Amino acid sequence: MKIKAQNIVLRDMRESDIDDDVRWNTTETEWGLWDAPWETEEEIVGFDEDAYRKKEMESLQKPLPEHRLTFEIETADGVHIGGVSSYCIDEDCQYLSSKPDTEEERKKARWAVGLDICESAYWSGGWGTQALAAWVRYYLENGYSQLYTQTWSGNFRMIGLAEKLGFRECRRKKGIRQVRGGVYDGLTFALDHAAFEAYCAEKKTRACVCMVKDPARKEAVAASVLAELPDWFGLPESTAAYIRGSRALPFWAVMENGQPEGFIALKETGPRTAELYVMGVRPHRHRAGLGRKLFRSLRRYAVGRGYAFLQVKTVQEGHYTAYDKTIAFYKAMGFTELECFPTLWDAHNPCQVLIMALPSAQDTSGPC
Repeated sequence: MKIKAQNIVLRDMRESDIDDDVRWNTTETEWGLWDAPWETEEEIVGFDEDAYRKKEMESLQKPLPEHRLTFEIETADGVHIGGVSSYCIDEDCQYLSSKPDTEEERKKARWAVGLDICESAYWSGGWGTQALAAWVRYYLENGYSQLYTQTWSGNFRMIGLAEKLGFRECRRKKGIRQVRGGVYDGLTFALDHAAFEAYCAEKKTRACVCMVKDPARKEAVAASVLAELPDWFGLPESTAAYIRGSRALPFWAVMENGQPEGFIALKETGPRTAELYVMGVRPHRHRAGLGRKLFRSLRRYAVGRGYAFLQVKTVQEGHYTAYDKTIAFYKAMGFTELECFPTLWDAHNPCQVLIMALPSAQDTSGPC
């Protein structure tokens, strides 16, 4: 079964997903700091890869229920990034290990829905919003009307996501969660159907940023976008060099309706320094916030990799209107002018270097 919604797909699990699950429980485990960490952190420490693989392979051989209780989350271009799930709760919002026997009883039960975006490159890109909205819609369309979601008071991003989709806090249990030395409340949110429908009715197509790993795909996206930006990339040789150079670099695309509307690439220039190597957004989507989305993903990645500074090169202000707009964008993102090299490129295009200091990874907030 597959459910397509904007830039994501909810689908049944495949054997190839097991390798991702193992990685998310052994090396890329930061998601566990936010999803019920009082349980998840301990489970990750005691993770048994062989037992897990055996259990999942056995599970794949079993028939699936008509109404799914879990789905995997995949981007429109086929990247597996996490999953959605559900479980029953009682009148006191406590987890129920057993589920109702009949379909009629299941539709009358209280269901808590949730998700994990485990692939860190896809945090804060709108993917969780799309996935949870599609998951809620799936439940509603199948007659499951009593919907909830649960989290803890320290997970402010999940709280924000729940409230955005129309969930409203209905139960708070004071001080029941201990997380990394702090004491937090347990929270339950009930779905306000009218608020959810209002959100769905008013929402517009949302742009989502994804990290692209395939070199050929990077090259194709860069070539397609830069071809529409002759005011910035009008020299065939240098444009071709940017396109070729993007193949081997960390690279993000901003997607709308499954199509790339812009991209950005990062290049390491020193042990603690990286460069915004190239970026572009199609002209018809300028001033729509797509560049900001792309830059936030690049910056988050740079902080996570321990870089202390970002730099970017462009044409000095005052020479071309198009590049003056570019410098204004970089300054709005937090860059400041460092030095101009008048002849690095040529006399008509003096090279302005801008820099930005980055915080340490410990100073940044985690995902929802």
